Amino acid sequence: MQAQVINPPPGSGVETDTTDWRGWSGASVSFKPTKGWSIAFNQQWRWDERGSSFDRQLQQLGCAWSPRWNALSRAQSLGLAFRHVTRPDRKGDVQGNDRFLRWQAEHGAAFEAERWTFETRIRFQSQKAIEFKDGTDPTGAKAHKQWRFKSVVEYNIRGFKWDPEFSVERFVAVVPEGWQPDGAWRMRLATSTKLGKRHKLRVFIQRDWEARYNPAALDQTLIEIGADLDDLRLSGAVDWTLGVQWRYRLKLRKKKVTGGS
Repeated sequence: MQAQVINPPPGSGVETDTTDWRGWSGASVSFKPTKGWSIAFNQQWRWDERGSSFDRQLQQLGCAWSPRWNALSRAQSLGLAFRHVTRPDRKGDVQGNDRFLRWQAEHGAAFEAERWTFETRIRFQSQKAIEFKDGTDPTGAKAHKQWRFKSVVEYNIRGFKWDPEFSVERFVAVVPEGWQPDGAWRMRLATSTKLGKRHKLRVFIQRDWEARYNPAALDQTLIEIGADLDDLRLSGAVDWTLGVQWRYRLKLRKKKVTGGS
């Protein structure tokens, strides 16, 4: 893996923004207790700074429901999940971990056309700190909220076990009234294969990028809109991620019903 320098966003002057390589890995277990319902637990580990520094670990528990009324309803799903994140903070004199709790709600839809599969997802998420490394009270910390809009295209290649998948996702941060809109983009090229009836391996390469951000308009000051210097993003960033995930699907055994008198 390597780091490189990219050109800054248009109109941002002569300063440069940097690109970083990251590594993600994870494992998940899922099962379907009844038709239309699914429950999944996911564990992830992430590294940044070209894979040399541990970034965070997270655990997520989620469920999804797909109505079984007709073909249109079966193509859609509603989901709810909770995520616990532990992230080391090595800055300053105090070393330790910050912890966060995130909840998310989403709507997804998937449609097939011959060998093509098209998916969409709309998600709202809110993350709040529950513990800081220095022991300060996180109650007053702001929750980070955003909308995410994702589109996925997958193609099933005849006689090939590694089907390609491409996705584009837009992140739209929820900002106070009067602030300039803020957001980021993600593109991912992925492929997956079944290693057995219940095992699935997935690998991907991903590009995330965001531009510099000033919540105030050109004719405004930060004080006028209730912002401060911490709300500025002085440089843009591009992150490349290499990821691998293993998934196992549990199958619950149905109890045999025996007759009797």
